[in-house]
Amino acid sequence: MLMRALSNPVALGVLVFAFIGCDGDSPGGAPVDPDPPAGNATLGATAFVESCAECHSSRDAFDLAFFSFPDSTIVRRAVFHVDSATARDIAAHVRSLDAETVGRGTRVFQPGGRMVVGDVAFALELFGTDKWPADLTTERLRAIDPLNVPVAVPMPLWSDEATNRDWMPGQPLSAQVLEHGGGAVEDVLAAYYANPELDRLVRAVRLLRRSQRENLDTGGVCQHVDGVGFIDPVGCFESRRWTANLVGQHMLREDLDDHVHPELHDAWWNVGNVARRTARRAGLLENREENWAAWMYLGWMFDPGRHASVYTGLGLANFALDRHATFVALRSQVARPMGSSAIYNDVDSAANFAPPHWTFEAVRFGFSHILERISSGEIPREPRLSEAKLLLDRAVNRASRKVSDGELTELLQLRDEIVAALP
Repeated sequence: MLMRALSNPVALGVLVFAFIGCDGDSPGGAPVDPDPPAGNATLGATAFVESCAECHSSRDAFDLAFFSFPDSTIVRRAVFHVDSATARDIAAHVRSLDAETVGRGTRVFQPGGRMVVGDVAFALELFGTDKWPADLTTERLRAIDPLNVPVAVPMPLWSDEATNRDWMPGQPLSAQVLEHGGGAVEDVLAAYYANPELDRLVRAVRLLRRSQRENLDTGGVCQHVDGVGFIDPVGCFESRRWTANLVGQHMLREDLDDHVHPELHDAWWNVGNVARRTARRAGLLENREENWAAWMYLGWMFDPGRHASVYTGLGLANFALDRHATFVALRSQVARPMGSSAIYNDVDSAANFAPPHWTFEAVRFGFSHILERISSGEIPREPRLSEAKLLLDRAVNRASRKVSDGELTELLQLRDEIVAALP
C-alpha cells in the first residue's frame, strides 16, 4: 500500500535532498530510553486527552500506536506535560489501542512505495528512458498515476524530533484559530471527533482554512501583507501542519491511499505554500525549501489538476529536479478541468523547467494538447485569452534557448496554429 511504504533505512542514505533526519530512538537520533514500568491504560486514555491531544490531532493517540512508538519514547515525551506515573499510564493506553502498526521510519504516502536516486532515475522509472517520449499522447499521460511513480522527494516522516520536516506540529492550534467564528472551529472539530466521518472532516478542514487565511481582516495566524510577507510565518506553518496531520490520520485510520477530497489534499499543499512564501526570507522558517518541495508534491500528486504547476515545479527545481518539474507541469495540464486556462501556464512551465534534450518534445506535447482542447471548443475568454497568447509566446522564447533551429521552427508553427484557432 502507498501509505505503508518506505520503512527500509538503507534507502534513506541515497536521497537527492539533504533533509533526511533521525527521529527519536532511531539510529543517530536521541538516546534509547529504558523501558518504563507498566501503567494504567484507563487512566492513560483520560490523561492523553487532557494533556497531549492538543498536538496529536486525532485526540486518541492513534498515531503513536500506528507508528509503533515505544513506551520509552512515549514516557520521555509525556513527562514534559505530566508526572512520570501519568506518563506510564499514557504509554499503557497507547499499547491498548487496536491499531495496525508500521515502523517508525515509514514515510506514509510515499509515491510508488519507494524513492529513486535523482532526476534521471525518475525519468527512467517514468518513461524507461531519459527523454520526453515523442509519441506520448494525452490519454497515455493522463493514465500515469503520480501516486505510483517513485520520485526523489522523501515525504515527511511522521515524527522527527530534531526538525520541522515531519507531520507532527510543533505547537497546538492557537486560541485565535480555535475561537474563530465565536468558537465555530472548536465546535466543528468536536463534531468530527464524536463521529469521524469524511463529510465532517471536510467541514472541519474548510473552517480551519478559513480561520487561518491570509489577509484576514481580523489578523489571522496566516495574515499576509504585501511586500512584508506572513506576519507570523512559523505560527501559520504550524497551524497548517496541524490541519495536515488531522487529514493524514484520518486517511491512515481508514486505510485510504487515493484521492479523497480536494480540500483535504489542499491542506497538505498549503503547508508547502507557507514554506514557499517564506523561502526567500532567511531566518523566518527552518527548512523552507525542503518543506516546500515535499508538502507541495504530496498535495499535488493526489490532485494534479488543482494548483498552479509552477509553484510545485519551482520547489522541485530548487533541488535540480527539472524532469520531475516538467512532469508536474504537463501531467497537471492534461488533468485540468474543461475550460481551464491554466493549460497555457502549464506549457510555459514545461518550457521553463525541461532539460535541453527534453524541451522540444515536452513543449510540442503541451502545444498539441492545447490544440486538442481548442478543437473540442475550449476557448479562453478575455482577459484570459490575451494572457494565453502571451504565455504561448513566452513558452516559445524559453524553448528557443534550448532547441535546434529546426525544432524551433516546428514549435513556432504549432504556436501560430494555436493562435490562428483562437479568436
